Amino acid sequence: MQKFLMLFLLLFSFTAQADVFKNIPQLQKALGFQKFYESSNSRPVKIAVFDKGFSGYEKEIGSSLPKNTFYIAGPVSAPEDLKTEHGLRMAQIITALTTNNMKEPETIQELYLYNVFGYSNFKAAIDDAIARKIEVISYSEVWEYGGNNDGRGFINAQVSRATAAGILWVNAAGNFALTTYNTEITTLTEDWVKLPDQNNALELRCEKNDSGKCNLRIVLSWNDFKNDIEPGTDKDLDLALTDDLLNVVQTSALKQSADPKESRPGYSKYPREIVTAEIKTGTYFVRVKNRSKNFGSKDYLRITVDGESVKVPSHSRGESVLNPGDNASVISVGASDSDRSSSSAKTNKPDIVAPSSMILIDGSEFRGSSNATAIVAAGVSLILSVNSRVAEKDKVMAKIGKPFSWDQGALSLQLLGFGPTNTSRCFQAREWKEAPDYIKTVLSAGGVLVDTTAQVRLMLPFDPITLAPHLARIFPNDMIVATTDGNYQIYRRNGTIPSGAVEIFQRPQEAGLCAPPEKTSGKFFRL
Repeated sequence: MQKFLMLFLLLFSFTAQADVFKNIPQLQKALGFQKFYESSNSRPVKIAVFDKGFSGYEKEIGSSLPKNTFYIAGPVSAPEDLKTEHGLRMAQIITALTTNNMKEPETIQELYLYNVFGYSNFKAAIDDAIARKIEVISYSEVWEYGGNNDGRGFINAQVSRATAAGILWVNAAGNFALTTYNTEITTLTEDWVKLPDQNNALELRCEKNDSGKCNLRIVLSWNDFKNDIEPGTDKDLDLALTDDLLNVVQTSALKQSADPKESRPGYSKYPREIVTAEIKTGTYFVRVKNRSKNFGSKDYLRITVDGESVKVPSHSRGESVLNPGDNASVISVGASDSDRSSSSAKTNKPDIVAPSSMILIDGSEFRGSSNATAIVAAGVSLILSVNSRVAEKDKVMAKIGKPFSWDQGALSLQLLGFGPTNTSRCFQAREWKEAPDYIKTVLSAGGVLVDTTAQVRLMLPFDPITLAPHLARIFPNDMIVATTDGNYQIYRRNGTIPSGAVEIFQRPQEAGLCAPPEKTSGKFFRL
């Protein structure tokens, strides 16, 4: 009787959960989570969330976080003014999807929240995670320095220790697709480095917004990071932010040093410079000066800019994955529904893309590769919970993704019986801000609302039958239709469909999206 009472109290403490997100049921249905909740042979999994902040986590334990949640502060205290709930939100996403909103709390054996602000805490967290035999680490952050954009560097060296120990590491690709610039280091007059815009600079714009200003962080790094944190560098660049008249707003001019024991003020062992500034709306320029004059033909730099309402017109969209998202041993995740989500042709990252739109109970929405990473980490955890033998990245990847590409067509337009509405012969995307739930489910699965000559349709880069595996077509061009009751049905081509229902079709042979998402080749997340 006592054991039964303790079990009842434990389960009650888990199920007394307050919903945090409105769209969890849609994600569960669209991405295939539901079948795992009914498994009779599941086992608990140890999961860790790495992040710089978990503000408010204490009051969520036993509600939106499991009862067996543990916070690990790390050896170095984070700054007092660093109060962020980013890590908490990631942990809540993982918890909701892994435990079916706490209906299956036993799926998570233990959940660890690691403060990884700074390298010392990051390394200590990895040490501890290895010692505790953590199975899945979800890290929805990237480092703007510490690596060479090729999977190497001292951050990646630490991550590789974790993956070598058998931990499945799920990492964000980053949200720097529109604010990253890469180039070889070519030095011009007065030692200024050649950059793409006027004045040998990189143009930066603070767009109009309600506050009339932008808070931004600019990081300049170059490819001289070692796998060990101790060795320094004798290659030296300086960074300057100017206004449109080239008046200096802020500079960073550390003296780079190759001395492993370097600790003098104004010196740095690391190949990076950082500027943080609050600027008014307008046009600005980032400039770089070559101080050491010892760069070779294989040297290159990267500039990343972080800030709301900030635009970098000359961005390097296709090479914007930051470390450790570029690590070959991690599952790197991009967001299928965010144009800011990073990608890299050189490292073939991210490994998988997933929807990222999360809607809080108050109706506010946020998206990006951080959310997508937490969603995938939940899926990875469920895969492990029902199959302990699947503990390697390649084996897990084979079970969590559906290959697709917007470049590959299925049926012809003739068989579909409709086409694009414009003369360029491509489908123009539309936005549906207040989409009903049955449409949100398709959008969450990577669908795009498009104009066609037969009214609006939802287009996918893969066969929509994937969303409803219980259905079967009779004819190849039978329609898959999303109905207002949240289900999918099959109708004959040109047949009458219910009021409010919308057809879902795969990209046809002759015509794709006029503006396809940047990273859609590879795999789309689905269990």
